[in-house]
Amino acid sequence: MHKYYFLASEDTECSDYIYLDEALIPQRLRWACRRSEFQYVDQNLRKLNLEETCGNKLPDFICSEQNNIPLISERLKIEFDRLDVRNLFYQRLNLYRKSDNLCETYWLAIPPRIDCLYKNKCEIDLQNHATILTIEEEKAGNYNIFKLAGINNNEIIVTQKVKDAIKKSGISEGFYIFEDENLRSI
Repeated sequence: MHKYYFLASEDTECSDYIYLDEALIPQRLRWACRRSEFQYVDQNLRKLNLEETCGNKLPDFICSEQNNIPLISERLKIEFDRLDVRNLFYQRLNLYRKSDNLCETYWLAIPPRIDCLYKNKCEIDLQNHATILTIEEEKAGNYNIFKLAGINNNEIIVTQKVKDAIKKSGISEGFYIFEDENLRSI
C-alpha cells in the first residue's frame, strides 16, 4: 500500500493565538529541537514564557518557523497516545504569561530525524537544503511523525494516518497539515 505524506506547521491565520517569547527561549533548547537531538534538552526545563502582548487563544500546536520548538496541547498529546505515536520525545512543561498569570500545560514533542530520503530524486542546494523531497517509504517504516535526516530542512512530516485522525478528532486548533507538491514518496 502506498503511503502519503504531508507537512505539518503552525497555523498562523488566527491573530489571537498565544506565542512564545522568542527572546526568552533557551538557546540550547532551540538547538536541540532544530537538530532533533533531544538528549540535549534540559531535563529541569519546566516553563517557557509567553509574549506579554500575544493573544489569548490556546492552539493545539505551536511551532513557529523562527524557533522550531514543537509544542502540543494536552488534547493533542492524548490523541497522539491514542494513535500510538511512540517515536516523539515528550517533555511536559508549562507555558506562562506573567501579565495575567496564564499558565497552561503543554508538551514539548520533538520528532526524530530519520534517514529515509531518496537523494537521487531530490533537489538539494549548496546549503544542504532540499527543495524537492522524496521519501523512501520502506526506510520511513512505521514512523508517523518525523523530520528528514541528512539535510538542513526543518519540516515536520506526518502520514495520512495522523492527518485523518486529527481531522476526525476535531483537534486542529493551530495545527495545519497540508499537501506539498514538492513532497513525494516511492
